[in-house]
Amino acid sequence: MKVCREIALWAGLGLIMDGCAPSPTFLSPASLIADNEAALYKDILLESILILALVVGALLWILVRDRDRGENKLTPPQIYGKLAFVAVPVLLIVLLDGMDFVWMAKTMRAVAAPAALTQDINVHVIGHRWWWEYDYSDLGIKTANELHIPIGATVQITLDSVDVIHSFWVPQLTGKTDVIPGQTNHMWITASQSGVFIGQCAEFCGTEHALMRLKAVVDSQADFDVWVANQQKPVPEPQTVDEKAGYQLVTSLCASCHSLNPSESEFKTGPNLAHLFSRSTFAGATYDLTEENIRRWLQDTQAMKPDNDMNLKLAPQEIDQILAYLKLLK
Repeated sequence: MKVCREIALWAGLGLIMDGCAPSPTFLSPASLIADNEAALYKDILLESILILALVVGALLWILVRDRDRGENKLTPPQIYGKLAFVAVPVLLIVLLDGMDFVWMAKTMRAVAAPAALTQDINVHVIGHRWWWEYDYSDLGIKTANELHIPIGATVQITLDSVDVIHSFWVPQLTGKTDVIPGQTNHMWITASQSGVFIGQCAEFCGTEHALMRLKAVVDSQADFDVWVANQQKPVPEPQTVDEKAGYQLVTSLCASCHSLNPSESEFKTGPNLAHLFSRSTFAGATYDLTEENIRRWLQDTQAMKPDNDMNLKLAPQEIDQILAYLKLLK
């Protein structure tokens, strides 16, 4: 009984914890692609349930029909040469395979990439260990970890990696597409619902693979236009003594890896810092972007995300000054 109670306790805790965590799934679709994927999955699941019911039902019927009734008939009647016992399974398999082919062809046609149009949103997604870079080259914007797109628009995505193989996946919006060094891949999204949708790198890419997350923010067209206008603004000039000192530190210590230009064309190792505090997360969408978390990050980046490329040793006063400047970048 004690073992049973422990099993029940751990199972209950697991259910509670699972309910508290975000659970992105393509079965709650928010785009044309995910909607078709969910429909295909449900069709095949129902087909599998039907097959299972037929097989289990036939097995139970045979077990009941041929059970030992105490009449010493150990061998049930043997049936040979019945055409139905061959024809029925063959017809069922042909029928089911035909249904699967039709469903698959319909889904493939629905998710095939539409022809690119001039009004499409073009985004270059670049995978890094362990964060995502988004380059809206047509709009003059570079940002990180949080993908903003307008609802109903066709978003044409180009995928590249600067290091190892990653996989871009936002379950409620689209299927997985690998991001491979030296090979450019493509995908598209048309979101049907506004909101924030959680994504994840779906290809093991190193020690912090699990912390290579992302957020896809689907805005109304008006909200997207406001976001674009804000991201295109140049960064504000520092005013106070601490802000000016922080600016000097950022430009001297961080400029080789980070840019303060929202339309920076030169490749940088780290995320673009322009409008940093307009984002809600950082470090691969792992941590909430708050002053406290940024302070912890500047104190010891390796403690928060081991093996990342940033490893600074800063004095407490320098951290205060850098924070004073970064908070301007909204």
